[in-house]
Amino acid sequence: MRCSVLLPVYNGGAFLHLAIESILKQDDSDFEFLLIDDCSTDHSAEIIHHYAESDGRIRPIFHRENAGLAATLNEGLQEARSDLIVRMDQDDVALAKRIGTQVEFMHGRPDIAVAGSFVYHMGRRPTDDRLVRLPAEHEEIVRTLDRENCIYHPSVIMQRERILSLGGYRAEFRNSEDYDLWLRVAKVYRLANIPEPLLRYRFSVTGMTLGRKWQQALYTKMAVISSRHPERSLDQVRQEAAAELESRGKGWFLEQVARGTIQELICLRLFGDALRTLWRFSRQVDRNRVMPLVRDFGGALLRTWFRGARKTL
Repeated sequence: MRCSVLLPVYNGGAFLHLAIESILKQDDSDFEFLLIDDCSTDHSAEIIHHYAESDGRIRPIFHRENAGLAATLNEGLQEARSDLIVRMDQDDVALAKRIGTQVEFMHGRPDIAVAGSFVYHMGRRPTDDRLVRLPAEHEEIVRTLDRENCIYHPSVIMQRERILSLGGYRAEFRNSEDYDLWLRVAKVYRLANIPEPLLRYRFSVTGMTLGRKWQQALYTKMAVISSRHPERSLDQVRQEAAAELESRGKGWFLEQVARGTIQELICLRLFGDALRTLWRFSRQVDRNRVMPLVRDFGGALLRTWFRGARKTL
């Protein structure tokens, strides 16, 4: 086999069938497909059983207790039979040429330990998708990683042994396990993003809260500080990250998250999601920050409508 596809699952029933089918229908079919259900409480397990019964490439694993994402990913790395691991998430869609393109890229670039790709943010329809271009070569990626994560986790292919040699994913960096890993990989190996879109990434806001975004920002900041100062303890890293975020102001940060999320949803023509997000966020930010969000919502909606109207002329 040319690679192992690793897809961790937790309550992914809504879109899991689309993710699975996008892998099974790849142009390059020589792979094993590890589907690890982390004790889902919805019908994800039934979906996995259904596909496993009809396709021998699928190796299903079912947890009896919830282990968390980092532990599930590390289990997948250990279980994989190939040294090339293709990551996939339960609500995204891989383009048909993804596996073939990434495997050939890794064969031609043995210096690369992790390679992501350009992605599409998934719109209401494929014609509404938005192409996201990312830094492609190692040096530019490293410069960008010092500020933000520029490698989409579900878009990557990686060298299993190299990732395991670094200890795999660390659960201490919850919601930013991938960012922490890329920062550690960059110190020893090389990174890349293949400059063509190979994944449709679902810009999901299900269950999104500003509180969760604030927590994710903490772990993201912890990953950066830990990378810069590996000698510091986790408690020291956490304290410094929290202090740095508080100095910027929680209210300002949450307003920027709300504004960026709503504008992206409108750009993707996911108007219902944008409205629901505005309503949810308006109940979590200070009242004096709500009206600017409402004005931005209206302005972005009008701009999108005018762009669509011009296209039809």
